[in-house]
Amino acid sequence: MKASNRALVCFCLLLLLLVPIAVWSQDDENGQDEVEDAVEAAEAIEESEAPVEPMVEEIIDGDDTEAESTDPEPAPAVDEAETEAADPEPAPAVDEAETEAADPEPAPAVDEAETEAADAEPVAEETVEQEAAQAQAAPDPEADTAPPAGAPETFILQGHPIFTPDQADLVYRPLVNYLNDVTPYRFDLQISRDFHRYWLDVRRGEMPDLVLEEAHLTAFRMQRDDYTPLVKAAEPMTYSLMASANYVDGTLRDFVGQPVSSMPSPSLGYLVLSRWYENPMQQPIIQSNASSWLDAIEIVFSMEAEAAMAPRNLAERYVNLETIETSREFPGLTLSASPAVPEEIQLEIRQALLNLHDDEDHFAAVHELDIERFIEADPQDYDGLEDWLREVTGFF
Repeated sequence: MKASNRALVCFCLLLLLLVPIAVWSQDDENGQDEVEDAVEAAEAIEESEAPVEPMVEEIIDGDDTEAESTDPEPAPAVDEAETEAADPEPAPAVDEAETEAADPEPAPAVDEAETEAADAEPVAEETVEQEAAQAQAAPDPEADTAPPAGAPETFILQGHPIFTPDQADLVYRPLVNYLNDVTPYRFDLQISRDFHRYWLDVRRGEMPDLVLEEAHLTAFRMQRDDYTPLVKAAEPMTYSLMASANYVDGTLRDFVGQPVSSMPSPSLGYLVLSRWYENPMQQPIIQSNASSWLDAIEIVFSMEAEAAMAPRNLAERYVNLETIETSREFPGLTLSASPAVPEEIQLEIRQALLNLHDDEDHFAAVHELDIERFIEADPQDYDGLEDWLREVTGFF
């Protein structure tokens, strides 16, 4: 081999050996000096074209430490050490540790605990608010239910159910307004849906403060509930059987088996009609579906009944109808008070109603009731009238 070729081979070999050393010990000043010496030696060999084998051997055999460091086999180990130091494989381990430290998975657990605590607070607040609202809505049994100081005492006035609810409000409202205006108390009107509901409430023992009703029901309340009659209509109450002009000179026997219109039991008109026909085999067909006494008369005009029961004020008004029979006189429409109304207040109410007919501003109160005036009621006038309920309803 020519000397020039041998020198070139040696030069390449030296480069291969020295490059890893330069990379490995780039920060090492001694390594840098050795590399510079080797490069200078290689350049000298190239310029002199002298045999390089002794120099190569000298370089290789000179220093064991340098040979070991220049050996190409240990170089990969150095690379592995460097690679291990900078290897991306262990990095995930470090990243895992860091990730575990900052892992978002445990965070939800903390968030859940915090969320539960945070959620519990609004629920607790809502529960407290609901309990507070219920406590306000529920009446406190120990609380004082008396009206505020200075508020007027309030009383319920029950109207007699001989009208539909709308008509009853028109008839009884002026009377309630009058009492509210002339007395220092407050009165609220109570109206029943119909006569059946009214009678059911009476039998259940409901006791309105004031009741305006017929005499036999007043007597019943006096006997059972200790009511006190205060005033009554000046005109006595009677009931008549009214028929069309076809029954001139007619008698009660003419209506046996015939339809007769009336308000339902235990209205006084119904009870009077029932007493006129004591034989159960010889009675009229009582149609007790009228919503008022005026409605009972209108049923006759519509030819759905042959006759109708009517109170005195209507019987006197419908002169085109024949009066077949008229009952005995009863005390007029009566207003009575329950024991819950103090006696001194009962006296004030009585006096106010006795003066009603003289009050021109409240003329509608007597006009709507279709009466002339109220007069004082005598409790003795109602003795025995509760028997009318005993005979028909079997209540007693």
